[in-house]
Amino acid sequence: MTTEVSASLEDGMVKTVFVPTLKDVSAPTVAELTTGVLDMSMWLTADGFSATHGQNMIDDDREGSAEVGQIPGQETWTDTTLRVIDNINRVDADGKAVGNELVETLTRGTTGYFVRRRGLPSAEPFAAGQKVSVLPVTIGIKTPVAHAVNQRQLSQITFSVSPGAQDETAVVAAGTAGK
Repeated sequence: MTTEVSASLEDGMVKTVFVPTLKDVSAPTVAELTTGVLDMSMWLTADGFSATHGQNMIDDDREGSAEVGQIPGQETWTDTTLRVIDNINRVDADGKAVGNELVETLTRGTTGYFVRRRGLPSAEPFAAGQKVSVLPVTIGIKTPVAHAVNQRQLSQITFSVSPGAQDETAVVAAGTAGK
């Protein structure tokens, strides 16, 4: 058995996009992941994507046994939040309002999919064969993050994950959207 296991930093190696619709969550196509999507990667803070995927364990007690085992129960998604750059009320040098596509897109009640890829540079486009997480989501409320000295202007956006999420089990397909 080898004792050498390579490790690599994730800095700059995570890509997160919001996709309004997908035909198959287990095999999103390259076209679905590149056409009409919102690349969220540069709006999220380095620790800004939070989603804990867990599983309840159910006691499996038996009359004929002095031991109590457990069996896997329902899966859960908790602590689901985004910490994002929120330049609300900001203007550029010409006095023109600075847009914020992420905050303007991810409004309360919006549904769609977060697709996340780890291990490749965030600037690299999606390609067939890559493993991704696909989370069907409903967006919750946006809340300003409390002010702190030397802090960027941030907000936190909650979201829920619907059943059917693919946690790094979906594989990007080469096909075009809708086929």
